[in-house]
Order: sequence, then structure tokens, then C-alpha cells
Amino acid sequence: MYSGVTGQNTDRYGVINTYQNDGVISCFEHQRLSRQDFAYSTDFDYLIEQELPCFGIEVKRGQLRLVVSHYLAKVILPSGLTLEILPKISVETAADTHQSPWQLPTATDSTAVLAKRKIEIAQARQWVATMLQDISTDNLQKELAALNLASKPGFYPPFYSNIPSQLASASPALDKPWYEGLLATIRQALHQAAQILPSRYQTQVHNQPKAQGKINLAAQLKNNWHRPHYLYTEQAVFETDQLLAQFLATAWQQLQKLSAQAVINESSFDQQLPSSLQGVMALPSQSWTPIYQQLKNNTASWGSQLGVVQLQRVTHAIEWGWWLLTQGTVAESKHSRDRKFGDQLPTAALMINMNHAFERWVLGKLKGWVTQQLADSQLIIQPSFDWLHVKSPTAHSLSNPEVIQKLVPDACLMTKDGRISHVLDIKYKALSAATHVSGADWQQLYSYQQHLNCQNAWLIYPKTKNFAQRLDVFDNLDENRHSNQDGDVSDRITQMSVIPFDPHQGLLLI
Repeated sequence: MYSGVTGQNTDRYGVINTYQNDGVISCFEHQRLSRQDFAYSTDFDYLIEQELPCFGIEVKRGQLRLVVSHYLAKVILPSGLTLEILPKISVETAADTHQSPWQLPTATDSTAVLAKRKIEIAQARQWVATMLQDISTDNLQKELAALNLASKPGFYPPFYSNIPSQLASASPALDKPWYEGLLATIRQALHQAAQILPSRYQTQVHNQPKAQGKINLAAQLKNNWHRPHYLYTEQAVFETDQLLAQFLATAWQQLQKLSAQAVINESSFDQQLPSSLQGVMALPSQSWTPIYQQLKNNTASWGSQLGVVQLQRVTHAIEWGWWLLTQGTVAESKHSRDRKFGDQLPTAALMINMNHAFERWVLGKLKGWVTQQLADSQLIIQPSFDWLHVKSPTAHSLSNPEVIQKLVPDACLMTKDGRISHVLDIKYKALSAATHVSGADWQQLYSYQQHLNCQNAWLIYPKTKNFAQRLDVFDNLDENRHSNQDGDVSDRITQMSVIPFDPHQGLLLI
């Protein structure tokens, strides 16, 4: 419907807030969007009403604005347009802007800004595709709160080699939104599961004048002695698992909502409901959670009916279906209480928390680095350590104190003798320089290091223009602090490091 439409919305200073191409409106995290940034004001009102977790809401000069949060997201708007939220880890400085904020933009300035924004979108889509592909194959025993991408490897857009920035916007492959491969894979998973629904023989009982199946003589004498023209019969019927069929049909409806805009190659995937799901009623929203849990419990019983690969496909389809149905579900707001929400599907939105996704990405790369460089060490993800205790005044002195606070770093490196050599904390924040790490982040890392008594502590941030090298800092350099302590101060020197992670290469710059 919107094929070929290209445009952008700018403020009075020429700052591009949104970029629209082929029915996809692209914006970046941290941006603030007002009603003027949308071609249809109803789209803005819709986002305000939905209160999605990927947006905050603020009021400035009496006007509502949407504050884009740390999310990778796709939202279908009432107009039929698609809103795409991309991550942005660069730090804009005054030196990056050649134009005074009080100087109105010229046509040349607007063209240059538009070209730059197109390149930024293409580059963001490139490294997002790389991140999702890496996460899908990292084999970490850690669930991603926003999305468990390990369900099926290799379904994301192909990895693109480094392309010069001046050519990036011209590449048709990079001009596609990141979520195309995701939706295509979910569609394929649901379609495959619908074709291999677990089935079993079930006995149906009939008591009517017309015989259906075998007559149960004992039941006939007991129930129909006073009406011999009735026949008590039993019939074995081969039936599919109806709960699973309903669950998949409900997920398929949500997928169709998310695919409302033609962003997927329709010639590659059947847009019609699979034949095995046709006529199947969708589930009411209040039953999604118990039925999802019941289906997970039923997977063991399906093993006798399905092969290993088939069972795996059905299990993956259940997980994808559950994710689809819960992605758009938000806490009930005053707006949602005013409408009949009962059996409606959730908001058509895909949202991936970038704090969780970036952490998972870095942990996967760390695992590979440890395997190659520190063969005698092991990466421990989110270990928990007792930290603060309280003792009950009535408790025996030898009893275990009550733990009221634990330390949970993102990861630790443990040597084969059980000693922790490194503690690591991962932050999805943009640094303008390595020396600009906040005091709170330093103090958190320092508390980890002191409690665990390890020599190395790392803070890992995304690489930015002015933060491209590792920075090491040291503690206990002031000997005057230790004038009342025995021993060599140098023995107690500990090191903390700030390490960049290059998202464009998927590489830790250690």
C-alpha cells in the first residue's frame, strides 16, 4: 500500500526524528516523538493509549511526547504503517553538528542530514542482524528475558560484510528491517507444527437410535433396558490435540496482525491458515497461561507419537507462539479497562529489551574468548554471592545468619582450582570517553571485586567514536592510606578495566 513512499519528519531546527520508507517508520532509542512526527495523528494517540514498555511518556509545554526506551521493536500502527525502533549507541557531540541550533536549515543541510540518517539506519540494521544471529547460536544456558532466540539458529538475515558508509544506504539487502527474518521463521515454525499435530485414538460414547461403532452390551443392558430402540455404542476416533491446535491458531492470528504490513516476501510463505488449523477456535486471553503450562507438561507424552525432530519442532512452535502472545501484553492501564479487552489479541508489537540482548551478546562472545584464550578457566554467568547478613538477637551464635542482600555480577571467570580471577559487569550505555564512566558503575564493580577478592574487574560498554580502547585503572596507589598496614602495598594493588565491545564487528576489544 505504501510501497515507494519515502519521507521524514524534522523539527524547526532540521533534526530528523523519524524516517519513513516503504511503509516503515524508523526511529532510534533515546528520541522523543511528538504528534507532529506521525503522518497520522491517530497513530500517536494509539501509542499513548497502549503504554508499551518500549516508550515512556512525558509532558513538555502541555504537549504529550513519547520517549523511546532501550528497545529493539516493531509496532503495527492503526494506519497500516510499521514503526521500527533501532538501537543507537553513538554519542552526539557539538563537534558532530556543523549547524548552529538557532540557524534554520537549508535544503542542502536537510539533504545531508537525510543521507546520514539513511546510512545510520542501514548500519544499525546490519549489526542488529549480526547480534540476533550470534545470540541464536551461542548455546548459553541463560534465558533472554525479552526473547529466547536460541529456539532456532540461522533464521536471521545473512551476515553482511563491512560495507563503506557511502554505499550502505544504497544496498537493497541492508534496506530491509531486522524483523523480517524473525517473523518469517516464526511463521515457518507454526506452519511446520500445524502439519504434525500430535494425535491419538480417543473413545467416543454414543447412546442414540442410530448405531455408531461397537455395541457395549453391558452398558446397553444397564442404560437402555427400558428403551431397546436406543443403542449404547463406543467408537475409537483418531483426534488431534485440540488444545495445541487452538494455541497454534491463536498464535497464528497474532502473527497475521504483525504481518499486516507487507514486510515479508509473501511468495515464500503461505499466508493462509494451515489446513489443520482451519475452523479451530482461538483461545480466550485468560486461558493462555494455564494452557501454555499444560502444553509444556504434555511434551513428554508426545514422544511416543512423534520423532525427535518432530517433537522439537512442536516444542519450538509452542515457545514462539507463547512469545508472540506475550510480547504485546502490557499491564492493565486505565485506557484498557475502558474497552472490552477480554478475548482480544495483544498489541501487535515485537519488543526486545536491548539491555538484555546486549548482555547476552557479550556473554556469548566472552564464552568464545575464554575457550580460546583461557582454557583452564570457566565463564560463570550471573553467579550469586551472599553479601549482607543480619543476626537475630534470639538466635544461637552458631546458627546461620539471615542473608538480606546478595551480589549478582553479570559474569565471573573461575579457574580450575575454584578461584575467581575476573568479575565482569556489562552495561548497555554510550560513553563519550573511557574516563566518563559514572561513579556508581565504578563503585558497583569495586564492591564486586573487594567481596570476591579477585585481581581483575571489567566493565564492558559498547564501543563509541571516542571510546575505542581499553582503559586500565588501579587502586591502592596512595601509600599514605596504608601507613598503618603491614606488608608491601604493591601486593594489594588491584586493577579495574573499561573494555569496549564493537557491535559492528561483534568483537570484544580486550
